Amino acid sequence: MFLKRVRLAAGLLLSSLPMASAAGFSEASFAQVGADVWKPVRFWCDAPGRVLALSGTGAGAGTLTQWVGAARSQLPVTVGADNAGAGQVYTPLTFAGRAAQAPGFFVHSSNVENVQDPAYRLTHVSEFRVPAGSFACRYVPQAAVLAATARHSVIVWDSGGKVTYASRNRDGTPGVTITGGTRTTRDGRAEYRWNRGGYGYVLTVGLAGHAGGELRVELAGRTLSRESLLAYSVSTPR
Repeated sequence: MFLKRVRLAAGLLLSSLPMASAAGFSEASFAQVGADVWKPVRFWCDAPGRVLALSGTGAGAGTLTQWVGAARSQLPVTVGADNAGAGQVYTPLTFAGRAAQAPGFFVHSSNVENVQDPAYRLTHVSEFRVPAGSFACRYVPQAAVLAATARHSVIVWDSGGKVTYASRNRDGTPGVTITGGTRTTRDGRAEYRWNRGGYGYVLTVGLAGHAGGELRVELAGRTLSRESLLAYSVSTPR
């Protein structure tokens, strides 16, 4: 139900946006694996009840970081070679001393809906199956930014000069949707800003080499709330 609501909202917005550039996009994902410690991640998952991220580059040793609310936990993991077929990719995960029923622990992604195809801005990560359970991941194919805080999911569409913001509460219920935003880039970080009813919504996301970011709400120049990002993906034109 959560994924259906997100896809429906995405579809309504996409109907008014131009098609993806034939030149395609580049995708970068990061997670806060320690206090103000950020690492690139190959996969991460914004699920209704938690956020998960898999650190590491390809097969070999890695770390699974999970957040339930603001509480962070980590497990060492051995990442296996990708098993691809019929449009799907299963990346096996092995946790020492933990057995799993078939088909085991894995990250499920797509080798069709991915950033290598100009029709998609982000790669579709469908599911994390780990010792804590099986978790379906939010996916919005034409988002410029997907991000998660301890309290909110954040989606940004940036196409054809239109910058749109949408948030979801952690349980997947709707938050705020605002159009007419702006984007500026400085010192390796992109800042998105929207204004509505006197309130300012500001999302900052670091690009490669400048990872990190936050979501702020402002009123009359005063910060009302500030939420650090736990994980995010940024898609930029090639």
